[in-house]
Amino acid sequence: MPANIEEITRQATTMVRAKTGDPGARISEVSPLPGHAGFGYSFILERTTAGGPSGKLVLRVAPEGVRIAGPADVVRQARIMKSLADTDVPVPPILWYGDEPEFFGRPYFVDGFVDGFKLADITLPRDEARAYARTGIETLAALHRVPWEPRRDAWGSVTELSEEMKRLDHLLDRDTLDPRVVARAPELREKLRSSLPARPRIGIVHGDFQFANVLFKTGKVVAVIDWEISMIGPTLLDLGWICFFSDPASFFQGGSASTSPMTADEIVDIYSKSAGVPISMDEVRWFRAFAGYRFGVITCFNVMLHRRGKRDDPHWEEIALSAPTMFSHGLELLAM
Repeated sequence: MPANIEEITRQATTMVRAKTGDPGARISEVSPLPGHAGFGYSFILERTTAGGPSGKLVLRVAPEGVRIAGPADVVRQARIMKSLADTDVPVPPILWYGDEPEFFGRPYFVDGFVDGFKLADITLPRDEARAYARTGIETLAALHRVPWEPRRDAWGSVTELSEEMKRLDHLLDRDTLDPRVVARAPELREKLRSSLPARPRIGIVHGDFQFANVLFKTGKVVAVIDWEISMIGPTLLDLGWICFFSDPASFFQGGSASTSPMTADEIVDIYSKSAGVPISMDEVRWFRAFAGYRFGVITCFNVMLHRRGKRDDPHWEEIALSAPTMFSHGLELLAM
């Protein structure tokens, strides 16, 4: 992490003065933001010249000492969000991005701060929460309607399901994983691999679309955030993912699904109507099982890193309690 808040303040001040052409620009109230893919800060930009951005902004900086790829590629994230600026999917407005060494010594982007709330962070009457959730699912359908071919320069090539499974093999096939957490993961992997959907719909995929990554305000979605693992690929990856996080049966003692005010069946029904494409629960079932496998494998890997002192994050110990359930429920879904 950068040495301290004073250091990031100095670096960010140099950057905003260069980007705005305002030699008197200054920043204040620098505060760290949560997140695992790089480092994030909010800050206030004050200007001495008229025009251009000011007020509360957000800075994301790639972590030091890691290969700039995947979740660490913050410039790619900025390009992706910028490519959606003219669509029905609200994203934070991208102001600047780049990898000039004179600012932070590694890639960064700055976007406008979006004022909103997450469903998990606020208590609402049930009907109001469900109305907000509906707008979230409708936004997911809108994302999948966005033409992806004209945006390939920002997004890259199509990721096939077989490629995504192979990426997870790299995490699962390790002797250092706890076999009690791994549980039936290899069995679920083989079932998934032997039943890959033949011709899934291809489009823009957020990759981590859940209500924790959607900001709401005044009855609508104001921003979809956290585009670290987005891709062009099978769109039902997103639908299976949010269904997974809305299914108490996927978690130990039903935990972690309480953030969703809707069931998986309701989510699929709303999505299907909004997308204008008939989607059956049978069609989604493989992607729900894959979501459990994917998150379970990520859990196995991250709890291993935590226990070995490579990435201190005790929260994964709690999540690891549910990993065996994720794998077993995935097998149940495939057997239906």
